[in-house]
Amino acid sequence: MSKSRTTKILPPITDLITALENISEAREVSYLNIFIACLVGYAINMWLGRLISSEELRKYFSKLYEVLISGSYELDRDIVEIVAALSSDVINEALYDEIVSKMVMFFRDLT
Repeated sequence: MSKSRTTKILPPITDLITALENISEAREVSYLNIFIACLVGYAINMWLGRLISSEELRKYFSKLYEVLISGSYELDRDIVEIVAALSSDVINEALYDEIVSKMVMFFRDLT
């Protein structure tokens, strides 16, 4: 898959940074956690649907992870761990299942 295809599936990192800043200004950090969790869910299901490669997903979340750790975001530890896992590992079925499980627990804890 070409890089241009990835940015059609996932927002360009520059747009994502703008969105994170806008959400951060408008709402509390829990909204950032939800936004990133939804992005992760969308992205890994695009991988499952074979619309994005494992390597492209890793590269994308590597860039996002760098943004998150260099910014002043006080995100939920589980969300940061999920992004870190996607940034360092090539996604496979086991990692997919692990991420989905962590996300289910994250969303359950919100209620």
